[in-house]
Amino acid sequence: MSSWQSYVDNLMSDGCCQDSAIVGCNSDSKYVWAAQEGGTFVNITVNTRYELHSL
Repeated sequence: MSSWQSYVDNLMSDGCCQDSAIVGCNSDSKYVWAAQEGGTFVNITVNTRYELHSL
């Protein structure tokens, strides 16, 4: 994970979020850039990312 982790940490800090992740993709690759340690989204897959995006 990268410096994106600080954004996830900030989202989680006040207790309003149950889980969070930052994901991204470009034409060549798809990544989970940061996720809450121990959370569900830490194991998010590319297919799940597209399912969530379409909601």
